[in-house]
Amino acid sequence: MVGVIGPEIVVFSVATTVLTLDFHHAAQHLWALAHELHGNGTEAARAWVEPLLHQLRHGGEQRVVQSLEPLLAPSAPRSAQSQKEVTREVEYFVTHKEHMHYQARENEGAPMGSGAVESLCRQLQNRFKSCGQFWSRKGLTHLLAINVLFKNQSARFLWN
Repeated sequence: MVGVIGPEIVVFSVATTVLTLDFHHAAQHLWALAHELHGNGTEAARAWVEPLLHQLRHGGEQRVVQSLEPLLAPSAPRSAQSQKEVTREVEYFVTHKEHMHYQARENEGAPMGSGAVESLCRQLQNRFKSCGQFWSRKGLTHLLAINVLFKNQSARFLWN
């Protein structure tokens, strides 16, 4: 089962919960950092960010974070505002370094983006939050479990 918390995708299983930062959001933050470091829309920004995106997508997330961490040290040619922006973006990756295992998630068959999950959430909200419908927390929990079992084609577990 899959859920969304902000820009993160959460893959629920019986034993574990895995937080995954939406790849599109990670890419946006890398591009913002590239534009801050090398200029908006420049060839230098593109040349800097594309190898990092490739590494991030294909199992090199720890190398990406390690390569960004030195940018936290203040640099003489950067303005205070620019350093603030760079720090914010780098800290975003440091904070989410355990949520960016895109190659592993792909190998598991999990999505890298949150679009499908957000769509499922809308479907469930439309089903369970219609006008005049009221559910107790316990009742809603049971209905959601049944609904997810059917959506995952696992209805056979209802009777075990």
